Amino acid sequence: MTSMMLTSAAHDALREDEVIYFDWHVVGLCCADAGEFSVRPLRRRRLPRRARQVGSAPVFAHPTAWVHLAGLPVTVDCRALGRWRRFTTDLPPDAGLRCCLGRPLSGGIR
Repeated sequence: MTSMMLTSAAHDALREDEVIYFDWHVVGLCCADAGEFSVRPLRRRRLPRRARQVGSAPVFAHPTAWVHLAGLPVTVDCRALGRWRRFTTDLPPDAGLRCCLGRPLSGGIR
């Protein structure tokens, strides 16, 4: 089971009807699974039907992203930039490509 933790800044930045959504963006490589994660707030009613909940926190993920996040402890944080909110994680910047190339994210690689 994935352990998703939201920092107090991330939790406070979410509006009442929002969740954190891990999206998956396909990268133009030879593998159909190659891609990268992005993290953003999304209103519950706008969640894609195929979105899957990750852990018990108000965090959902695209099915391909969910597969790569399964079993990982991930912390979600938020930085306010004026009126804009930027949600970040403690995953490495190339986390999606590492997963696709068979390089695990756990074990001190962060």
